[in-house]
Amino acid sequence: MTTRICYLISLLTGIGLLFIGTRFLISPIKAEFDYGIFTNTNGDFSFHYIKGFRDFFSGLLLILLVITKEKKALAITLLAATIVPLGDMIIVLGKGNDWQHVIAHLIAVIICITTGPVLLMQKRKNRVSTPQVSFKILQSAVTGGPTISECDLLPGAKTPWHYHTLFSEKFELLEGKLEVGRNGKIYQLNEGDEITIQQNETHFFNNKFSEKCRVRTTLNPGNIQFEQASLILMGLTKDGLTSATGVPKKLSDLALFLYLNNSKMTGFLKIFEPVFNTIAKRAIKSGRLKNLISRYCQNLGQTGAGVLEVSC
Repeated sequence: MTTRICYLISLLTGIGLLFIGTRFLISPIKAEFDYGIFTNTNGDFSFHYIKGFRDFFSGLLLILLVITKEKKALAITLLAATIVPLGDMIIVLGKGNDWQHVIAHLIAVIICITTGPVLLMQKRKNRVSTPQVSFKILQSAVTGGPTISECDLLPGAKTPWHYHTLFSEKFELLEGKLEVGRNGKIYQLNEGDEITIQQNETHFFNNKFSEKCRVRTTLNPGNIQFEQASLILMGLTKDGLTSATGVPKKLSDLALFLYLNNSKMTGFLKIFEPVFNTIAKRAIKSGRLKNLISRYCQNLGQTGAGVLEVSC
């Protein structure tokens, strides 16, 4: 619970920095007044824009660290960043302004020097008797037909709202229960139920129940890159290279996973798509994707149905 609160505080701080940075870029005079100083630049707002980009980057960095659950990196970043609001507060105080303009900087200092150490002190929980999870490709797109797979979803496994542009997706619940969202509506699937998500339809799934469930997924048309993404994710999980919720620990691996399975974000997360696309392209250029495919997808192009299975 403590870690979640720290993540929430960090996320809100990041969003606040995005707002402040954008304001310095769009309305530099008003932003400077709220900062607590006023300088006559004769219409030259170069330094205002520099601060705007600095704050926007800082907010983006915090949000990305929260999304990827890089707890240690987030903690160190917050501690190191303490110097920024502390310096801002000293500058504003040096101008003789009242505490009304100082309070925002003081709050930022408190957030950095409290949230950072708290995150560092949170010990990683040892996972005890974790149920075995498997992913099986029943039919691969290499045969020219749809991609059919089965996988287990542990309690807590979920995705944000997203959509696919290259294929439709049918979920058939073989065991357990699963919550599925489609175009703003929420459905609860029980054993034997199925639901089809068409191309470009926004959707998510969430196993909010206490038991794991088993889902058969059919992509039409089949998609080899989606199959690669699934096998890579299972391989990373088996090798301990994902978080407790199954998110790749390396940002480049997460970007590659989103790229391969054709996941398009919605809402606020949409602004991160260009960032993840850039990271994925660099990972492809550096050979990371080739290495992952070589390691986890060796038999994908050589087999038919019913033989590709990964357990962890």
